[in-house]
Amino acid sequence: MRYERILLDLEVQRDFFYPTGQCYSKNAVRVARKIRRLFKWARENRIPVISTLLRVPRGRRGPMGPMPHCIMGTDGERKLPRTALPSRLNFGLRGITDLPEDILSRYQQVIFEKRLTDIMVHPRIERLVTELEPAMFVICGTGVTQGVVQAALGLRSRGFGVVLASDAVIALGDGDVEMAILRMKAKGVILRPTRRIIQLVRRPTRRQMFRRVAVLGGQHA
Repeated sequence: MRYERILLDLEVQRDFFYPTGQCYSKNAVRVARKIRRLFKWARENRIPVISTLLRVPRGRRGPMGPMPHCIMGTDGERKLPRTALPSRLNFGLRGITDLPEDILSRYQQVIFEKRLTDIMVHPRIERLVTELEPAMFVICGTGVTQGVVQAALGLRSRGFGVVLASDAVIALGDGDVEMAILRMKAKGVILRPTRRIIQLVRRPTRRQMFRRVAVLGGQHA
């Protein structure tokens, strides 16, 4: 499967973005606006979207904060409005590796539910990633020191380009954010604000594509 760009959103769930959420942070409303802009950009430009959701069993706390969060059956586990595209497929929690052929051509958004933050230990996501041709992943969502850095480093180690939407991620204050950023930069992850990312307009020519990749990487075209 060959795609130029793929949007990856991690744990964009109400417990992190609603004021009533268990792990709400003060900048969540601003970050949510940026995430919705990325989804609008993806929808209008037919960019595939891979989404992940935490599903924590009742009686457990969850991996991303001191308060119980994303508990199955609660409002807090639900995805943020306007981050679910009309053409989507949700695989649920089934831990098997079968995937429909050309899945990202048949559905613009594929949603994977999981118990852990690291996408690379999810058998279906791992299989999907291994079947993709080289592409540029744009990452947004929750957990800079958890799922975000894990996904960014995992994708880079597999040869993918990675752009972190720096104003469209939440750091939950549960780790060394500066160190996580340094680790990503050291492995070639590019940090860019949402406005710079969405400047990559639809269906570029080959010449435009090379110029835009150069701009995204901070080089002069």
